[in-house]
Amino acid sequence: MLLQFSVENYRSFRDRAVLSMEASSDTNLMNNVSVPDVAGKKSTVLRSAVMFGANAAGKSNLFRALTAAILMIRNSSIMQPNQPLLGIVPFEPDPAYHTKPTSFEFVFITNGRKYVYGFSATRERVVKEYLYVYYSSKASTIFTRDVERDPEIDFTNPAIRRELSPMIQMNTPNKLFLSTATIWNSVTTKVPYLWFATNIDVYTNKYDDLLQFFGDMLDKDNVAGLREFIIKTMREADVSIDGYSVSRHELSSEQMAKLPEINLLGMLSNLSITSGVGYQITAKHHAEGVDGNQHNYEFTMEDESEGTRNIFMLSPLLMKTFQLGNVLCIDEFDSSFHPILVAYLISLFHNPEINVGNAQLIISTHTTDILSRLLFRRDQIYFVQKDSRTAASELYSLDEFSPRQMEDFRKSYLAGRYGSLPLIDEVF
Repeated sequence: MLLQFSVENYRSFRDRAVLSMEASSDTNLMNNVSVPDVAGKKSTVLRSAVMFGANAAGKSNLFRALTAAILMIRNSSIMQPNQPLLGIVPFEPDPAYHTKPTSFEFVFITNGRKYVYGFSATRERVVKEYLYVYYSSKASTIFTRDVERDPEIDFTNPAIRRELSPMIQMNTPNKLFLSTATIWNSVTTKVPYLWFATNIDVYTNKYDDLLQFFGDMLDKDNVAGLREFIIKTMREADVSIDGYSVSRHELSSEQMAKLPEINLLGMLSNLSITSGVGYQITAKHHAEGVDGNQHNYEFTMEDESEGTRNIFMLSPLLMKTFQLGNVLCIDEFDSSFHPILVAYLISLFHNPEINVGNAQLIISTHTTDILSRLLFRRDQIYFVQKDSRTAASELYSLDEFSPRQMEDFRKSYLAGRYGSLPLIDEVF
């Protein structure tokens, strides 16, 4: 579970921006939080967070920051010496920040332990890196790395030093030691590394692209309950699909060439594209005819509405997320979804009978209809605003405004009380 993510000096985020998934003392909507046991202590963690803001305010840049950090961790071990760190994109408007490092930090829970992992890097090298674990209420250092202070990686625990010291020589200045040590079979770093490798993913809202990943699963029905979950989700969303079939076909060379362009921000960790194979989904419907009888008919998924295609392809991803207890991050989540459907999909994460693995959803949206105290707690709602003078983005929580218990969040937001609105001259 993600407890906190922070980023500094990345794209439009000049100063440190913090997204916290740790719940406040608010006692409203307690189904919206989970209470995991961490080192014998109960924590309260949000099951979802939502971001609002004007176009170009920087919402997508926060998801890009998550993606850049995760992919750098996953791919660090295959970096060649002196290969640039392309994921590092400093704050552009101010030249003073071009040579400063970009920083990322994650606080998360995995295998019943709380970890803190962060790193700072330029395009040329990693300048800081650290990993802490909580066996109790106090953090224990696994390793720290600060090239400006000391070129060596530091270990405070003698046993960890004995395990990890030999792996230092396998590392290079442009590699993350967390990844290097894990590749060389470190038991100590394996658990936190695997959280990044398998338990958090970032996507855009191009849900059609997921078919190339989930097509094989849909075709073979090799995931228990997947078909039932998809049909139930479609029915709950008031989409009249009673079933579906999957057909396979060979991809043309032109189609194969487009596969690397699949518009995903992140990278699915447990799935891969089946080379040369494409899929077509045919949805099955029924309707009552003028004769009073039920008649069956079919549409290929290409003939369905964009909203229907999106909810269909999102369903396997939701099931995977719930089963594994993953963190699912989607930028502009609401593409072609009715506001009621957006609220319904979010509510699945708040339903403890469905979200048994304490999965988390982090999204951005322009659907202000869901900006409601009936769906979200105050600590779940975030805003992103760009300073017109400095061009720097700022991330802040609704909780900072201490809204009244019965306040209409949407009305107050649209009235400008929370900021983060587009500045448009009156045209009517």
